[in-house]
Amino acid sequence: MKGHGVTLVNGVEANNIAVQDRGLAYGDGVFETIALRQGQVQLWQGHCERLAKGLTALGIIHHSSSLKPFVNTLANDVQRACGLYNDEHPGQDGVIKITVTRGIGGRGYLAPEETSPTSIVSVMPWPTGRETLPVSGVHAHLCQHPWSSNASLVGLKHLNRLDQVIARNEWQDTLIHEGLMLNSDGLVISGVMSNVFIERNGELITPLLNTSGIHGVMAQHIRNLAASINVTIHTQAITLLDVYNADGVFLTNSLNGIWPLVKLDTGNTWPITELTQNLQAKLDVSLEQQVQVVDLC
Repeated sequence: MKGHGVTLVNGVEANNIAVQDRGLAYGDGVFETIALRQGQVQLWQGHCERLAKGLTALGIIHHSSSLKPFVNTLANDVQRACGLYNDEHPGQDGVIKITVTRGIGGRGYLAPEETSPTSIVSVMPWPTGRETLPVSGVHAHLCQHPWSSNASLVGLKHLNRLDQVIARNEWQDTLIHEGLMLNSDGLVISGVMSNVFIERNGELITPLLNTSGIHGVMAQHIRNLAASINVTIHTQAITLLDVYNADGVFLTNSLNGIWPLVKLDTGNTWPITELTQNLQAKLDVSLEQQVQVVDLC
């Protein structure tokens, strides 16, 4: 709809898919959410690689020889959708969402031998009301609903996001910006829409994601930035006590960058540390230096 954003379905402007699509019926697909800032498609390479991993892991693309042409077509759709969005919203930032499903399939879980994936590329207006949060910090809710465990799907950005839907609906307070999610063993896994880093003695610790969670593109970018300034990063199991006793905590995702966590609704609070601020500054510089190139993985 004009004025609200642009959507291409299989490369054609549209706002609907077939009711028989397996993405609708079974959540049989993957997606990526990408920032479009100052005309730049941010962190494309990381999103492209995770998308390709999901497509092959779920068997939506069966042959490696088919992967690059498919992703190349998606990249062209992203470029075209961004151009159309800019025509409607000149100079405005946006949110790119890429969804790929297995396509139309028969009744039942067994996928037909031959399917044609459905690709959906949308560019929507940038969300408002978040501008000050990287500076002021965010408040979070400790979610009661846990992450489900499934080692074969861990890390993938697949379409089955019911855990996050249920967790996000635990609060309606607009002054709470995110939720902290645990697994069934009570270990900290992530935010509802973000990855978690805690700081202790000048080092960073991030949860071990071996049975649940998503490997965040922004989280990996932050790891690289931290390594570039010789900050040690540990990946390990994190308890709530580890979080409570941390010197600082921050949350990352592709739209929000780095959000310092300053308060949890358990009553725990944290300062915004110098390390967090340094990483925010490094992130701003790294994103400003990007060149708008949407190409193959």
